[in-house]
Amino acid sequence: MTGVEITIRRLYTPEEMAAAVDLQKVYWGENMGDLVPSHMLTSITNYGGHLHGAFVGDKMVGMLLGFLGADIKCENHQNAPERMLIMSKRMVVLPQYRGHKIGENLKLAQAKYARQHGIQLVTWTFDPLLSRNAYLNLHKLGAVGQKYFEDYFGMASADSVLGADRLVMNWWVRHPHVKNHPELDLSNTPVANVVSLSPNGLLVPQEFRLPKHAIIRLEIPIEFQPIINIDSDLAQRWRDHVRLSFQHLLEARYIATDFTRLENRVFYVFTHDDGTFDFT
Repeated sequence: MTGVEITIRRLYTPEEMAAAVDLQKVYWGENMGDLVPSHMLTSITNYGGHLHGAFVGDKMVGMLLGFLGADIKCENHQNAPERMLIMSKRMVVLPQYRGHKIGENLKLAQAKYARQHGIQLVTWTFDPLLSRNAYLNLHKLGAVGQKYFEDYFGMASADSVLGADRLVMNWWVRHPHVKNHPELDLSNTPVANVVSLSPNGLLVPQEFRLPKHAIIRLEIPIEFQPIINIDSDLAQRWRDHVRLSFQHLLEARYIATDFTRLENRVFYVFTHDDGTFDFT
């Protein structure tokens, strides 16, 4: 499919809300407990949140939902308006329309909406072992990884491999890092983890070492799903390895600032937290 003309616009009407619910079913199925219903979409969009749709002609082929929140700890006395953010909750693109930068353009529309309303931060979570998501989030968009949550949704008993841990993406939409994302030569940058190949060609994590360097790489598999399908024990080993590695790096005041491909391998890129990725 080439030359597809995509338009992106805000959604408001009951018919558009119903279409957005149907679009969610492509990924989350028919269980209404897993879907954001139309009445919630209406409430979110009427009170500062947004719902963007991507269209080919009159057909909705993608959607992105975000709602207003604040980065506060409820037990502390913090000024919520000063720490206001958009929580980017749900994005769906029809499978047959993937590969046309629809997800990227939906996110860019979200960043524009945030800047229009004086909001500095857009945040969301994703599985850190999904390399395509990491490449979009960190490399293309310029978001950074500053928090790692173990078993974020309390799903470990149901899905301890694919659905457990989450990396929090913080997209500081006014930060120079977003517009002027540096292209670094990382070929000689130290790698924090040692990996090997199994007899059936799967990447195996061995050990983690924290190099004393301003920039550090962390390797993950290019594709995680085949590992889950072929060797669930190895998939769990990767989950544990990435969890431990992120925790050590974040504790040492590194943050994930990029994701790169070198030949046939993929790496997170960590740099020292310079204190500028925060509310001003």
